[in-house]
Amino acid sequence: MALTSSMNWGINLLISLTFLTVTELIGLSWVCFIYTIMSLASLAFVIVFIPETKGCSLEQISMELAKQTYMGTPLCRVSQRREKLVPVELAKREKEQLY
Repeated sequence: MALTSSMNWGINLLISLTFLTVTELIGLSWVCFIYTIMSLASLAFVIVFIPETKGCSLEQISMELAKQTYMGTPLCRVSQRREKLVPVELAKREKEQLY
């Protein structure tokens, strides 16, 4: 969270310091177009690379992220969301699903 917050403040500072200068150089419509492209690229990154964690416990999230196999698949399944599992029980369940 600290890294994300620092990055957010840094980008906001960068935009605040350069907005007027860049607007005078290339015009407001081009600046808005560039910001739109950057926002769409960020959205695409989040959709492709950031797993869904809604309704998952911290233990489930850490177990899934440790496996490094979460790309392209949902992070938590519906059946796992409803259960309050500890990491040991999750590891047992995953071993059972492999067989």
